[in-house]
Amino acid sequence: MTAARDRSSRGHDGLSPPEAARVYDRIGRLQDTQAPFERPALGRLVGAGAFEQAGSVVEIGSGTGSLARRLLAVPLPPTATYEGVEVSSHMVDLARWRIAPWASRARVVQTDGTLPLAYPDASADRVIAAYVLDLLKPDYAEALVREAHRLLVPDGLLCLASLTWGRSRTARIVSAGWSALWRRAPRLVGGCRPIELRPLLDDDSWEVIEDTLVESFGVPSLVVVAAARPAAG
Repeated sequence: MTAARDRSSRGHDGLSPPEAARVYDRIGRLQDTQAPFERPALGRLVGAGAFEQAGSVVEIGSGTGSLARRLLAVPLPPTATYEGVEVSSHMVDLARWRIAPWASRARVVQTDGTLPLAYPDASADRVIAAYVLDLLKPDYAEALVREAHRLLVPDGLLCLASLTWGRSRTARIVSAGWSALWRRAPRLVGGCRPIELRPLLDDDSWEVIEDTLVESFGVPSLVVVAAARPAAG
């Protein structure tokens, strides 16, 4: 990452879980207006995550529940379970409404962001954080990745998507403008800013199997899927 990119991704601390909860309680359904530029990246994430082979999914930051509904309809097997955790009470209500048809095997719970989460070690074979790490404080984002490793079975998949830096001329302009707006008024962009995901994944803990840049309407997103290596010792 260049020095300029590092400054723009860490110039503000990002949001803490309580700050994120306040922002997304206000945003509510407006979060779904980002669907046009998120949809292609999430499609790549769903394909690379091999969810048709999943038995237990934990989504950190379930938002409005749109991705959960997509997974529960297809491609998750009918026996697979879904657990969403979310800091915003408004988002929890929206997500619960969206996954109601699968209530026998899917739920969303509210959290205050305290780690560790209330799940046992090695209790999931997929952990998702889609457009979540790019709004959080860097130290907390790193802690969430470590928590995902704790939750995953060996070779379980961590499935990430975030805003990132573009490569095409249009995407470079968009990501630079987005970052500039975030530096001045982060809450206007939901706290999200372009980041790099790979530095969060150390080689001892993760084997990266997908690392793809997706640009949609000029907005660049990064999709990373990584398999959890067994914990040392």
